[in-house]
Amino acid sequence: MRKIVLTIIGVFLLTLLATESNAAKKKKTFDELSVEILESIQSFYPVRSTEMGIHSYDHRFTDYSSKSVNRMIKKLNGYIKNKSALRRFNPSKLSKEQQLSYKLIRSNLLTTLHDLKKLRWHKKSPQLYVDEAVNGLYFLLISKHAPMSEKIVPIIDRIRSVPALFATARKNLKKPPPIYIEAAKESLESGMEFYQIAAGELMAQFPERADNILKVSTAAREAMNDFLLWLDEVTPGKEIDFAIGKEAFDYRLEHEYFMNINSDTLLAIGLSLLEQAQKEYHEYEEYVELNHQNGADSVYIPRKFEREDILDYYNWETNQVKVFIETNDLLSIPDDIAPVTVIETPPFLRSMISGIAYQPAGPFDQNQHGYFYVRPIPDSLTRKQLDARYRYIHRRGFKGSVVHEAFPGHHLQMQIAARNSDPIRKWQMNRMMVEGWALYCEEMMYDQGLFGKEDPSQWLGILGGIRFRAARIVADVKLHTGQFTVEQCIDWMNKELDSNTDWQREYIRKEVRRYTLSPTYQMAYLMGKREILKLRDAMEQRDGPLFSLAEFHDALLAEGSVPVTLLWEHLGLEKSTTSTDK
Repeated sequence: MRKIVLTIIGVFLLTLLATESNAAKKKKTFDELSVEILESIQSFYPVRSTEMGIHSYDHRFTDYSSKSVNRMIKKLNGYIKNKSALRRFNPSKLSKEQQLSYKLIRSNLLTTLHDLKKLRWHKKSPQLYVDEAVNGLYFLLISKHAPMSEKIVPIIDRIRSVPALFATARKNLKKPPPIYIEAAKESLESGMEFYQIAAGELMAQFPERADNILKVSTAAREAMNDFLLWLDEVTPGKEIDFAIGKEAFDYRLEHEYFMNINSDTLLAIGLSLLEQAQKEYHEYEEYVELNHQNGADSVYIPRKFEREDILDYYNWETNQVKVFIETNDLLSIPDDIAPVTVIETPPFLRSMISGIAYQPAGPFDQNQHGYFYVRPIPDSLTRKQLDARYRYIHRRGFKGSVVHEAFPGHHLQMQIAARNSDPIRKWQMNRMMVEGWALYCEEMMYDQGLFGKEDPSQWLGILGGIRFRAARIVADVKLHTGQFTVEQCIDWMNKELDSNTDWQREYIRKEVRRYTLSPTYQMAYLMGKREILKLRDAMEQRDGPLFSLAEFHDALLAEGSVPVTLLWEHLGLEKSTTSTDK
């Protein structure tokens, strides 16, 4: 009897093991594999995941040790090269939505591999580690996914990991470019100040944890300071070592933005756009000087006007632009769209954000709330300062900022993108869509009458913005293909943009320094706007008198923050010879 029972148990176990083995061998569907790939990338980049609203990795930073990076490279290569992975799927046999997801997830794989294998930022950019430390704390502090009482544990864990992060940086970095050293040293100064202020606020909020917070935050700031001193001693590379090279630049154009041009063609387009923008800007500038220089407006200034009134105006104006969009049927704004609140830049961020900035909610976060940061307003303003602020409000000078940052710009576009149910789509943040849309909105909203029939100063500002973005295309390409040194680029931009004050020249210097850290980012603004206009022209040509601007905007934004160049077929449009880049 005992032998029979043992035999039955043995058969049962063999059957169970066979079942589990078959389950293990079961091939993943395309959607399952895509999610697995996405989660692998999210796990490797925990700070980026925090920003996007994924909180499984909030307690740590990216491990940039050689062992960790090589392991990640091997895993990503496997997803691309193994016959049982992405290669197994024939895109033509997938659904229309899956075909786009296939292109996106493959792009994410290829560009991540390009970062780790070819560009190797972890080997040459000290700024990478500074950003990791600062953003790692910042994104956790501003996230609304959980109460602070729940976030405090991963916050402390992440702060505790800062010394190890910079220890890895010192092992990895070999002869970083001088401009990268300069940028990182300045960022470290503000980063240490940020950590000190944030730690003070956390200690006040959690007195029972104050000793631990003080201990880990002090160690973090000491690690940053040690890294700062190390950068003073490290042997720098060549001045031009920041350039990624023509081959790498072209690779990003093809695989990140799906552009059918190379850097040579992009440079020619940039130069042509700049020449056109310069002509239009200077002609209109002359018109404004001859016809609209009549001195200050005659405006009644109330006796009682305070800083709270200024903040109230900012939020009122944000809502008024939203109302204008709805009233004029320019695009659909969901009734339950998350709020965006204009606030003064919080104290712990003021060392890092000097102007205006928009901070979106993570698309994967349940609690959605956007914040529009503006420069702090002094507690006491002179009468002359109050008068200037009141005139600014009287002419509703905040409209232009609202258009780019809030409605219908970044806030609305990102909010609608976050509603996409596909996790692959939600993860995308392609700059040609995000920045191209915001720039497109500036001119579109002027054309639709937001600023009245004519607002010379506003239109001149829009033309100036186009000119600036065109110059950025040229700077972007020439810097990273080795045709510009940093100083040559600074001198060229100062000349092209007529910089004639110390403030303007210092701004250009910091801008160019930033360009060296972010190849292809700068070209995305105007090239993205240009691609959106091509799509609009094609839809208008297809639909004729039935064309609806609102329907075009709705269709475009519904696709998420994906490369605009991928949307022709997806929107049912055909490229004509006039819609290709030459």
